[in-house]
Amino acid sequence: MANYNKSDFFLFININSSILPLSYSENSSTLHSSSDSTKKNISEHLKLVERLTTHITLIVSIIGLIGNACTIIVLNRQSMRKWRSSILLSSLAAVDFLYLLIIFLSIIDELTNQTIGLNQSLILCQVTVYITHVCSFLSASFTLSFTSQRFIAVIFPLHAKTIISNRSSITNIVVLLVFGCSFYSFSFFVTNVSHGKCIEDETYPALFPLLLADICLTFVIPFIFIVIFNCAIVYQLQHRKKFSNFLGKLFCFLNIIYFN
Repeated sequence: MANYNKSDFFLFININSSILPLSYSENSSTLHSSSDSTKKNISEHLKLVERLTTHITLIVSIIGLIGNACTIIVLNRQSMRKWRSSILLSSLAAVDFLYLLIIFLSIIDELTNQTIGLNQSLILCQVTVYITHVCSFLSASFTLSFTSQRFIAVIFPLHAKTIISNRSSITNIVVLLVFGCSFYSFSFFVTNVSHGKCIEDETYPALFPLLLADICLTFVIPFIFIVIFNCAIVYQLQHRKKFSNFLGKLFCFLNIIYFN
C-alpha cells in the first residue's frame, strides 16, 4: 500500500512537471502575442495621428497663405499706404506667407512621394531650412516692432509722429533682415540629407548653442517684451479712462456750483 502511494505520488509529480512547461509556454506565447498586438495597435494609432497632423497642417497652411495674400493686397492699396504701420505689417504678412509656402511645399512633397525633391537635394534642403529660420526670426521681430510702435503711440502720443514713420519702419526692416540673413547662415553648415530626410546634424559642436540663441531670438525675448508692452498699454488706457471720468465728474460738479 505504501509502495502504491509512493508510485502514485511520483506519477503525479511527473505529470505536473510535464504539464507546467506546457502551460508556461502557452502563457508566455499568449503574453508575447498580446504585447505584439498592443505594439501593432499603438503603431497604427501613431500613424493615424501623424496623418491627421499632416493634413491639418496642410489645411492651416492653405488658410494662412490665403489670409496673408489678402493682407498684402489690402495693405498695399493707395488708401492704406498712408498708414504709418502699413509697411511693417505688409512685411510681416510677406514673411509669414513665405514661411507657410515652404511648409505647404514640404507637405505636398511628402504626400506625393518626394516629387519636388526637398528631402533629396542637399541644396534645396539647406535653402528651405535657411529660409524657415530667417522667416521665423523676422516674423517674431516684426510682431515685436509693431507692438513697440503701438506702445510708443499710447505712452508717448506727442512724439509718436516723429518716432513712428515710414522711414523708421523701412530702417527697422532692413536692419532686422540683414541681421537675420547673416546670423542664420550657420544653417548651411549644419543641415544634411540623411535617409531621405532633411535634418540638422546633431554632431555639430556649435549646434546646441546656436539653436538656444534661436529660441531666445524667436520666442523668449519677443514674448517677454510683447507681454510687457501690452500690459503697459492696457494700464495706460485704463489710467486715461479713469482720468477722463474724473475730469468729467469734476466738470459737471463745477457747472452745478456755477449755475446754482
